[in-house]
Amino acid sequence: MRTWKKANKTLLQFLCFLLTAVIFFILQNNALVISKYTYTSPKLPAAFDNYTIVQISDLHNKDFRGKLVAEIKQLKPDMIVITGDLIDRRKTKIETAVAFIREVVKIAPTYYVSGNHEQLSDDYDVLLSKLQALQVHMMEDAYEPLEKNGAKIGIIGLADPANQEREESYLWVDSSGYVKAKLQELCAGLETDFNILLSHRPELFSVYREMQLDLVFSGHAHGGQIRLPFIGGLIAPNQGFFPQFTQGVHTDHTTAMVVSRGLGNSVFPLRVFNRPELVVVTLKQA
Repeated sequence: MRTWKKANKTLLQFLCFLLTAVIFFILQNNALVISKYTYTSPKLPAAFDNYTIVQISDLHNKDFRGKLVAEIKQLKPDMIVITGDLIDRRKTKIETAVAFIREVVKIAPTYYVSGNHEQLSDDYDVLLSKLQALQVHMMEDAYEPLEKNGAKIGIIGLADPANQEREESYLWVDSSGYVKAKLQELCAGLETDFNILLSHRPELFSVYREMQLDLVFSGHAHGGQIRLPFIGGLIAPNQGFFPQFTQGVHTDHTTAMVVSRGLGNSVFPLRVFNRPELVVVTLKQA
């Protein structure tokens, strides 16, 4: 009888542990976190003081069933920026991505750059044509001045360099030379003093700083996928183990880079202590 009771107790403990683990992972992969930052610069025109930007990154075709759109609406952004990997090349669902964007463009002007997954996807051209039809600002190696009350700031977009890299080893290829050359080309004709860069890759921060860009929005690192207490992210593409750039704001001289932990998953299906993140940045004139 005692053996039977002990076995039942052990089974009950195991089931409780299993249920707790399931609930934990469901929350970790679906419960949105909103991270709010303020970026202050004396170069920012007064017309853009309190200008709010919402960043979407690394969605990877994840469907939040309207919750993500509802959260963005509540934030009332002046601009929405998408910094790559809207789709996942291994399980591409173009219509899921397009349905999400169709709602997003109703909220605020939306600016998009590709990530490595779009660049390596056979459906990349299809996605681009559908986004263009929805009046998304396609910032693939492009520059656009943004005007408000007679003042201007610049939006620069950098297409992800994955198409310049070997697909079988793109995670570890150094693209800094290619990216620097592209940015030099894009920055040659700038007509704005304050400039924002949209680029999927945070590991190229030294290049962005060298080009003296003011504010950079990036993603790609997935927050390090698994976040360890007191250590941070465990691993990120193009950065390896214990990566430097996985979340938050990084500043060097006059350049600040905002790194989103992203919203979806790709090869590794779980987030651990790393919930999906929606980033909000408010611009302030110093």
